[in-house]
Amino acid sequence: LGRTNSSHEALRSTAQAQPRVTPGEPRSMVFTFLQMHFNRLSGGLVSPPRSYGSAPQGGWNVLLIHAHPLKGSFSSYLAHAVCDTLRGAGHRVEMVNLYEFDGGKPLNPVLTIAERERYFLGTPPSPYPAPSSDIAPLVQSLRSADALVFVYPTWWMGVPAILKGFFDRAFLPGISFKLPGVQGEPANLSGALIPGLPNIKKVGVVTTYGAPRYLVAVAGDLGHGLIARAILPLFNPECTILWQGLYGMDNTTAKGRDAFVGEVRAAYRGFLPAPPGPGETVPVTPAAAA
Repeated sequence: LGRTNSSHEALRSTAQAQPRVTPGEPRSMVFTFLQMHFNRLSGGLVSPPRSYGSAPQGGWNVLLIHAHPLKGSFSSYLAHAVCDTLRGAGHRVEMVNLYEFDGGKPLNPVLTIAERERYFLGTPPSPYPAPSSDIAPLVQSLRSADALVFVYPTWWMGVPAILKGFFDRAFLPGISFKLPGVQGEPANLSGALIPGLPNIKKVGVVTTYGAPRYLVAVAGDLGHGLIARAILPLFNPECTILWQGLYGMDNTTAKGRDAFVGEVRAAYRGFLPAPPGPGETVPVTPAAAA
């Protein structure tokens, strides 16, 4: 468990399916497949292909995680804009504000001593730890989701503490990842982690930055590194990521904020492929056909 970074790199390089291209395969599908890989490698700096993938049976279940303490904040407005747009497109959305999680109270972001002890020892008879009762509903939501969206402000180049606590307490061994050679999982020489949430096929992030873009690039975007580099490989090997950020928020005009909201709404109208209608067939991607 102490080799998380190297294991994620190994996971990223080994878990992705390889295409089998036939002479009659449409060239556009190959380009779309390559764009998917470049999207993952760049952490969303390359836009995800809009046409890649297919809707799950019965449509999409979206878990939207919001992290901001003020109901009247611009971040809250963005979260509701994403939620309304996805629901308007016919998708099921569970929206969770971590600051109003436990009966209107904030989620406890602190990993307790008991939780850390279980992290390594597991919860007998399982070698993996069981989530605490307060975080268990979020774990179930993660396991039921087909897509995951985060809306939060970037503070000090990172995610809010409450969102980091969500990752610390919910993304446990046996839930977000499994270990090779443990509980029937195949062993591998690299020690690569095995994705524990392959049900999640799309990830979206909407965030705001007080600093301008060049300063974020110089200082390092810790939130981007966490979600796009450490968390993304724990999902489906073809999971793509949509990253949208409003930079220089402290000096942005109302017109600039409105323009960004418009960009977010437009992006989430096409964020998820529509489920097939009556009599329609689900399109097959190159990897699925391999």
